[in-house]
Amino acid sequence: MTLVTHGMDVAAGLAAADTMTDGASAVRDLAARLDAALEGFTWTGPDAERVRGEWSFTRRPQLVLVAEHLSELAVRLRAEADAQEVASGGDGAPGGAAGTQGGPQGEPPEPQGLLGRIGDWIGDRLVAGGQALGRFLGAQLDLQGKVLDVLLGRGDHSVASIAASAITGLGALAGVGVNLWTGEDRRWFAEGGGRAGDPVAVPARDGGPSSRPALEQPRSLDAIMQSVTDAYTNGTTPGSDGEVRIVRVDNGGTPAYVVAVPGTETWSPSGGTMPRDLTANLQLMAGNPTAAAESVRAAMERAGIPAGAPVLMVGHSQGGMITGHLAADPAFRERFNVTNMVTYGSPVDHLRIEGVNVLQMGHSLDPVPRADLGGWQPGGLPSVGQQVELPSPGAWSDVLGNHSHEAYIRTVHDALASDSALGDRLRAYQSDPSMAPFLVGPDGSASAVDVPIGRDVPRREGT
Repeated sequence: MTLVTHGMDVAAGLAAADTMTDGASAVRDLAARLDAALEGFTWTGPDAERVRGEWSFTRRPQLVLVAEHLSELAVRLRAEADAQEVASGGDGAPGGAAGTQGGPQGEPPEPQGLLGRIGDWIGDRLVAGGQALGRFLGAQLDLQGKVLDVLLGRGDHSVASIAASAITGLGALAGVGVNLWTGEDRRWFAEGGGRAGDPVAVPARDGGPSSRPALEQPRSLDAIMQSVTDAYTNGTTPGSDGEVRIVRVDNGGTPAYVVAVPGTETWSPSGGTMPRDLTANLQLMAGNPTAAAESVRAAMERAGIPAGAPVLMVGHSQGGMITGHLAADPAFRERFNVTNMVTYGSPVDHLRIEGVNVLQMGHSLDPVPRADLGGWQPGGLPSVGQQVELPSPGAWSDVLGNHSHEAYIRTVHDALASDSALGDRLRAYQSDPSMAPFLVGPDGSASAVDVPIGRDVPRREGT
């Protein structure tokens, strides 16, 4: 049995090598121009140090790795072209007669094929390891910046945020080993850009052609929380990376909007297309940008929430962290008129949120709201809104039951219907004038859209 092979078009191979060499030079030139751009203007302070540090220790090394990889490929292509030139007798045509493998006399393949595969194996691991190393260095720089801020009095950071930065660094370091072992970038503790898709109308009642949970009219606090649970349900459908439910309440005059954000939907350390993951938990606690928060902002834009319209942000667990992170951002508040925020099972004490009527709720035996250590920081304990402790549905060992978003709805529903001090507190918040735009009145109506969200990640070769 013969194996027909085809050699290289030497001229085309050399041209491709030249193109790769030019590309490597262009990447290096780009890195140099970006160096000059970041250093070419006056900017001082911790933000400047972090941005320039991230460039120097994370982004620039990744560009350099790309340039080196292109140069290596160019060298290999030229070597293959030279070998082809010899095999074809110097005429530049593809060598090796039909029915032969390797040289003109049907000799075995030259050792370079094996060496090339070994080189690929090593190169893949070096590139993948370099990508993870860049993330580790970025995390270390973030941790160093926070510690120096506290030591030098340049800023305050909670103990939990410093710990989250340290844990992220350890996870990224583990990712270096994983990448070196697999030869692929598994993106341990990697972030990315957030995105949002086209809004999908929510049915007014169950039983129609749509499989989406129907909108429960927001007439009470527990009904508002139900929209978060419905968004959880949508996020579990095949192919979904998560969703945000946005409810429009019209009581006459300016409509108001409820933005319902679920919590963690995957605990994988790999930063994939699902943004509400383990990585986002740590980065939100550390106070860093996340695709999870960016995707919620994008969803609000896609839903067409107008400037000036009252906005209530409600979230469970990580969803509450996301809403708190956004509500604490002056730029976000310039775009969206956030008047109220409701969180349950969420650690948000470490945030500084001003001008928003905040209600924090947590089951007494739910450990998650305490993950931020009460917001403790060297300067003291901040206070974020009204903090309401709810009776836990399970024993201290029932961590999942006490943290369940559905259990929180049942607890709030029962409390609102009870003649108790807890019921009085929840009814007081529910009847506060700031909440009136978000509760459907006698002549009001509500509609909703579900907005798919995700994280942008680089595609792997061959996918």
